[in-house]
Amino acid sequence: MWLPCTAARAAPLDPACAPARAGVSDLGYSSYLDGTVIRGSNIDVLAEIQRRSGCQINVRWYPRSRQQALFFSNELEMTGASLRTAERDRYGVWLPYTWTRFELVLLGADAGKFHSLAEFVDHSTARLNITRGIFYTADAQRQLDRLQQQGRLEYVSDFGVVFRKIQAGRAEGTLAPATIYLLNQRLFGLTARMSATSVSESPRMMVGLYVSKQVPPKILQRYTDALRSIVVDGTMQKFYERYLGADITHRLVDNGTRELLNALPPPH
Repeated sequence: MWLPCTAARAAPLDPACAPARAGVSDLGYSSYLDGTVIRGSNIDVLAEIQRRSGCQINVRWYPRSRQQALFFSNELEMTGASLRTAERDRYGVWLPYTWTRFELVLLGADAGKFHSLAEFVDHSTARLNITRGIFYTADAQRQLDRLQQQGRLEYVSDFGVVFRKIQAGRAEGTLAPATIYLLNQRLFGLTARMSATSVSESPRMMVGLYVSKQVPPKILQRYTDALRSIVVDGTMQKFYERYLGADITHRLVDNGTRELLNALPPPH
């Protein structure tokens, strides 16, 4: 399934700029399926990049592992929202535009009792489900490995499975960013039954698009300049507020604009 960035159709598109294929996957309010329509903050960003750059972007939906494989084989020009990794850097140029943070999400109010995953591992019996193929910090992964050794951690295919198992009583929580847990709590009727808190092993991290190294430098610069302007004028923050609310958005992006701009390739 695919669709062009429809919010940007009114803008004149430059025929000299070849259409780009952007792969997205199930990432909560960042990108999700509403019936047959792909929605989310990442989709809004791609549409705005198309509008400001004049370059057409066709958004296509894939399972996450499939999306990454296609990007690595140069069959996609862009990925959806991604954390930066050394492996992805071999195939693309990373363009950060916002922040995320993985939080400990538990049934009841227990999440607030823990300031770190280490405390949770040592002083709880709750079980977590997390998804394969997600990047965690080294400190967080060490604690997740300890949980797995205790038989309290299971890796599953996607966050829909995570929250379905929590709903069924087969797990008590997960480690996820607000973009993901807020949507899934709503879909599975868990909003009033769960709480979330930040943990020291998972600090705030930048999120961005990857653009294939096969994309010509002039086109990459157009994407970069468009994305830079989205961050500078506050449009990105408004996109996040639409899905996450003002309070959560403020906690995520507060005082982070300069760091994002410094991490982007320089303007042309």
